[in-house]
Amino acid sequence: MTDMIERVAQAIFAKDPEGIFTIHHARVYAKTAIEAMREPNESMRRKLWLYGSHPDKEFVMDGGMWREMIDAALEEKS
Repeated sequence: MTDMIERVAQAIFAKDPEGIFTIHHARVYAKTAIEAMREPNESMRRKLWLYGSHPDKEFVMDGGMWREMIDAALEEKS
């Protein structure tokens, strides 16, 4: 299991105050959610296009661009 799966699983588990999920279930759901985010949506693609020639390579390499893409995905209106 990856660190990211565990981090997401712990976040899911923490949001379950009534104890419906076990940590095992949270890990399964976390992996599924992360896999679903593998392909960027249109909002994320627009962010990527904006940063396609970003002069700050450190921003791109340290995950700043990915975080902005995830933020765009979370803010997208259905």
